Amino acid sequence: MLQIYIKHKRIFFLMISLLTIQACSTKKNTVVTRSFHNLTSYYNVYYNGNEAFINGVKKIDKSFKDNYSLILPIFKYSNSEITRGSFGEMNRAIEKGSKCIQKHSIRVKPKRKDAKKQSQKDKDFYNQNEFVKWIDDSYLLIGKAHFYKHDFYAAIETFNYLIREYRSKPIKYDAYLWLSRTYIEMGKFDQALEFLSKFESEKNLVPEPLLGEVALTNADIRMKQKQYESAIPFLIQGIDYTSDKKKKARYTYILAQLYQRNDEKNKAFEAFGKVIDQNPNYEMTFNARINRASIFNASAADSGPLKKELNKMLRDEKNIDFRDQIYYALGKIALNESRNNEAIDFFLESARVSTVNTNQKSVSYLAAADLFFEQPEYRKAQAYYDSAVAILSSDYPDYAALKTKNKNLNALVTNLLVIEEQDSLQRIAALPDAERNALIDKLIAQIIDKEMEAKAAKAKQQQEMAFLQQQGNTMRNEGGGAWYFYNPAMLSMGQQEFKTRWGDRKLEDNWRRKNKATGDFGDALANETTETDNAKSKMSNKTRDYYLVDLPLTDSAIKVSNAKIEQAYFNMATLYKDKFYDFGLSIDGYLNLLKKYPDTGHKLISYYNLYKLYFLTKNYNQAEVYKNRVINEFPNSEYAKVLGNPEYFKELEKIDNQVKFMYQATYKYFINNNCNEVHYNYQYVDSAFSESTLLPKFALLSHLCVGHTGDTLALKNLLTSFVTRFAGKEEVVYANEVLAALERKPREVILEEVEPVFGSELAEVSAIDSADLAIYKVDLSQPHYYMVVVANQKVSANLVQFRVQNFNIDYYDFLNFEVENQLLSADYSLVMVKLFKNRNMANNYYESVRIAGDVLSDFDDDSYRDFIISTDNLKTFLEDKNVLKYQKFFDNNYLKK
Repeated sequence: MLQIYIKHKRIFFLMISLLTIQACSTKKNTVVTRSFHNLTSYYNVYYNGNEAFINGVKKIDKSFKDNYSLILPIFKYSNSEITRGSFGEMNRAIEKGSKCIQKHSIRVKPKRKDAKKQSQKDKDFYNQNEFVKWIDDSYLLIGKAHFYKHDFYAAIETFNYLIREYRSKPIKYDAYLWLSRTYIEMGKFDQALEFLSKFESEKNLVPEPLLGEVALTNADIRMKQKQYESAIPFLIQGIDYTSDKKKKARYTYILAQLYQRNDEKNKAFEAFGKVIDQNPNYEMTFNARINRASIFNASAADSGPLKKELNKMLRDEKNIDFRDQIYYALGKIALNESRNNEAIDFFLESARVSTVNTNQKSVSYLAAADLFFEQPEYRKAQAYYDSAVAILSSDYPDYAALKTKNKNLNALVTNLLVIEEQDSLQRIAALPDAERNALIDKLIAQIIDKEMEAKAAKAKQQQEMAFLQQQGNTMRNEGGGAWYFYNPAMLSMGQQEFKTRWGDRKLEDNWRRKNKATGDFGDALANETTETDNAKSKMSNKTRDYYLVDLPLTDSAIKVSNAKIEQAYFNMATLYKDKFYDFGLSIDGYLNLLKKYPDTGHKLISYYNLYKLYFLTKNYNQAEVYKNRVINEFPNSEYAKVLGNPEYFKELEKIDNQVKFMYQATYKYFINNNCNEVHYNYQYVDSAFSESTLLPKFALLSHLCVGHTGDTLALKNLLTSFVTRFAGKEEVVYANEVLAALERKPREVILEEVEPVFGSELAEVSAIDSADLAIYKVDLSQPHYYMVVVANQKVSANLVQFRVQNFNIDYYDFLNFEVENQLLSADYSLVMVKLFKNRNMANNYYESVRIAGDVLSDFDDDSYRDFIISTDNLKTFLEDKNVLKYQKFFDNNYLKK
C-alpha cells in the first residue's frame, strides 16, 4: 500500500513538473502559458525594474535644488548633472525591462476557433501582436529609463516601437507623451507639438490619468520657449488634475511666478497666497511670502502691517540666512511706493548681509543697478551691474542682454576715468616742482603707512592660523578630523579670507578676473598705456620717479594726453547715442569735444551725429545748423552727399540690388559651367563696382571656373593672388581649403589644416575626367541602394541611420527596408538603405528624402553626399572609396536623366 502511494506521489509531482515546464514555454500560446507569464513577468521582473525606476526618480527629486530667483521648472529631469546620480537605478530598470521581454514575451498565435463561431472580441484577441500584458509596460519602462539617462535617441526608438506595435492599445498615448517630452528636451519643439496635438485630436480616447501630465507637458514646452502667457492655461489645467499635495504646491508656485512675470500682480498675489495655505516646505513658504510682499499694491492697501511682519521676520534667528531676501522685499515695497533712494538702500543691504544665497545677492545688486541706471548714475550703475554679472547665473532671464549692458557701461566708465585721470595728471604736471614733489611725498607716506598696517594684520592672522593648526593637531590626536577641510574653524577662516580678497565669484575659468571682457574702446586705451606700465613695473612705488613717469611734463606728453582725452570724449558721446539712447548726454559729449578740441579729427562725424541727434529730439533749428556745417565745411564727403541729395541712399541701394541680382545670375552660370559669362560678370563688377562687398564672391567663382579646364597650376596661382587681395574676407577660408587640396600634401597634413568635408575637395572634382569614371557601368534595371556618405567630423552616421529609420516608419512602413551603416574610411561613413528593384524605385525614394526634409535638411551641404547606386557599382565604390568620383558619375547618369 505504501509503495503504491509513493508511486502515485511521484507520478503526481512528475505531472506538475511537466505542466510547469510546459507553462514556462513562450513558444506556445495557451491559457496556462499566458497565465503563468502574466504572473511571473510582473512579480519576478517588472515589479523590481519599476521600483528601481521609482527610486531613481526620487533620488533626482531629492538632489534637485530649486533656484527661487528664477522661474522654477515644471519637471526636474532637464539637468543632466542631477540625473547622472540616478544612472544605477535607471540601468537596473532597463535590465529588468529587457529581461521581462526576453523571458516572458509570447508573440505566437493561439489555436484558432472555428471562424464562424468567432466573435469580434475573439478576432481582436487573435490579431494582437503580444499576449503578455506586462510586455508593453516593460517597453515603456525601458524608454522612460533611457529618457532619464538623457539617452534620447534610444528613448525615441523605444517609444516609436511602442506606437507601431501597440497602435490599438491605450499605452500608445503614454508613448506619445514621453516621445513629446523627449523632443522637448532635445529642443525639437515642432516634433514635440506634433505628438502633443494627437491628444487634442483624439481626446475622447486618451486615458484620463494622462490628461494632467499632458497639460503640464504643454505648459513645459511653452515655458522652454519663453511663451509664458500661453503656458498659464495649461498649467492651471495641470494643477486641477494633480492630487499630490507637494506637486500641487510646486505647480501653484510656478503659476504665481508666471503671473508675476506677466505683470498680473493681483493674480500672482493670490496664487502665492494659495501656496502658503498648502503648507509646503519652509523655503517655498518663505519665498512665497517674500514674493507676495514684493508685489504688494501700495495704492490699494496700507503697507504698514506687511513691513511690520517683514521686520519681525528679520529678528527671527532661523531666518539668519534669509535676511537678504527680506531686505529685498522691503526694497520692492519702497520701490512700489516710489521711494527709490530708500529702495536702493534696502537692495544694497540685502547684498551686504547675503551669506549663502549668491542668486539673491546678484538679484539685489541688479535691482540697485537698474535704479542707478534710470536716474541716470551710469558710474554707480556700472559698479553694481559688474558685481551682479560676476556672480549671476547664466540662465537668468536676459542674461546676455545684461552682459552687453555691463560691457557698454564698462566702456563708458573706462572713458570717463581716462578724462578724469588725464585732467588730474595735467593739473599735477602744471604745479611748481616743490609743490608737486610735496604732493608725491605725501602719497608715498600714505602707502608706507598702509603697508605697515597690512603687515600687522597679516602677522595677527598668522598667529590665529597657528593657534587653529595647534587645535587641529589636538583634534587629530584625540581622533578628530586631520584634514584642513574637516576643521570647521579653519575652513570658515579660509572662506572668509577668500571672500575678503576676491569677493563672490562663480566657479568658472578666469574666476580671478572681475571684468572678463573689456569695452570696445577700453582695449585701445589699455594698449596705449602698455609701455608706461612696463616702465613702472621696474620701479618702486615709494619713489618719486614711479609717479613722475605718468605725468605729461613735456610738450609731446601733453599732446599724447590731450589725444587720449579727445578720443575719450568722442567715445563717450557715441556710447551715449548708440548704446544707451541718452541723446541729451550724447549732444553734450559732442559739444564738449568740439569746444575743447575745435580741430579734432572727429569733427565731420560729430557734426553729422549732432544733426541726427537734434533732429531726433525735434530741435530742427539746431539740426539745420549742423547740416549746413557738414555741407559747407566737408562738401566732398559722403555725409554731405547724403544731406545734400535725399535720393543718395536710394541710389546706393539700387546699385547694391543690381550687384546682388548679377551675382545670383553669375552663380547659376557657374553651376551650369557657363564660365565665359562668369568671367565677364566678374570683370564688369571689378571695374564698375569695385567697392561692393560681393566682389570676392565674383572673383572666387571666376577663379574656380579655371579649375574646370583642368589647368591646376593656373587655378593655384589665381587662388594665391585671391587670398592676398581679399585677406580677412570669409571667402578666403574656402580658397585656402581648395589650395590645400591642390598641394597634394600627405593626408595627415591636410587633416590638420582642413576638416574632411566634401566642399574642401571641389578642386578634385574638376580633375576627374571620363576615363576615371569608366570603372562604373550604367545599368538602370539592376537592383539599387540608396546611400548617404557623411564626413565623420561633421555628422554622426548613427544619427543619420536613426533618422532614415524614422523616415521609413513614417513614409514607407509597408516596406521592410533594411538600414545599416559602415565605416568607409577614417574620414567618412556610409549609411545604406536596401534594396530597391530598379533605378526608378530607388530614385523615387531619393526624391522623397529630399522633399520631406526630415533626414538631411539641417546638415551643412559640405558634410554629406547622398546618391542611389546599383549593386555592381556599389562593389566598385567600396573598393575605390572615391566619393567625388562616384558623385560625378551619379550627376552625369542619374540627375541629368
